[in-house]
Amino acid sequence: MNVFIIQTIVMIVLAFVIFYLVIYNKSLKIERRISKYSIESTKNNSVSLFDLLYDEYFKLIFKLSKILKKSTVMIKYSSKYNKYISYDNVKDVSAMDFISNKFLICVLFIFIISFAKIIEGVMPSFFDIMISGLLGFFLLDIYFKFSDYVKKRQVEQELLNAIIIMNNAFRSGRSTMQAIEIVAEELKGPIKQEFKKMHLEISYGLSLDVVFDRFSKRVESEEVSYITSSLSILNKTGGNIIKVFSSIEKMLFNKRKLKQEMKSLTSSASMISKILLFMPFIFVIFITLLNPDYFMPLINTTMGNVILCLIILIYVIYAYVVNRIMKVRF
Repeated sequence: MNVFIIQTIVMIVLAFVIFYLVIYNKSLKIERRISKYSIESTKNNSVSLFDLLYDEYFKLIFKLSKILKKSTVMIKYSSKYNKYISYDNVKDVSAMDFISNKFLICVLFIFIISFAKIIEGVMPSFFDIMISGLLGFFLLDIYFKFSDYVKKRQVEQELLNAIIIMNNAFRSGRSTMQAIEIVAEELKGPIKQEFKKMHLEISYGLSLDVVFDRFSKRVESEEVSYITSSLSILNKTGGNIIKVFSSIEKMLFNKRKLKQEMKSLTSSASMISKILLFMPFIFVIFITLLNPDYFMPLINTTMGNVILCLIILIYVIYAYVVNRIMKVRF
């Protein structure tokens, strides 16, 4: 009975939302027809529905961030998200906004799962709410991990160009600030943002080796760590910065050349390992098409569930071992 009442309320709310969207769409069509015979104002203050929702969402995030900033635990937890704030948004976005976003996404996922269960005629269980909440809360972290991987690859690809530009700037008599500023102007992508941050940090009085050390911690790249170590030794023992950057440039060039050679030599083996990784899935799909009930004992029986977990564990170990064997470190 309670489920039926909740279903009725949800259906009424959904009907009102659909009715509002239909009326809104109809009013837009009428506005387009009338606009042909009217003079438009020089100032357009109208806001679309999606822009309005977008603005309200970010207002809610900022309000929630003000509340969360009162907690020292949340401030400490949000500090690890500082590296995701871009140089252009450093004044408008705080690390606490990411935490607020995580909580709102968590609530949204719980609402979607609950709504779907109620539509089906059943109440959502504690397990459903917990899983959807955890997935929503850590979804932003998964996105950041993926973006970190992409960013790392892009920075490593452009790092040699950045070192070449800096070395040429040093040879022409430019200062460190000017060399970093030139890199930030000439290059594009994530490395542009990183060098803008470095330029800002040097203007605050940090030394070159400290700035590159902070850059290395943000990117977590071996090549940047090597540059940081070289600059740290240069700062302690002294030396010619042009020669140091020339040796770094030569090292990065040789390493990239070696990577390309290794990639061409191991391309066939890499292709075979990828085929072997996908073969079990192709086999399962092929068998399922021939006999849909063939793998059902693995799902419907307790012993089948144990065997299925064992198969998945063996496959994960196999994929990890193959990946470790095929990975070449420089």
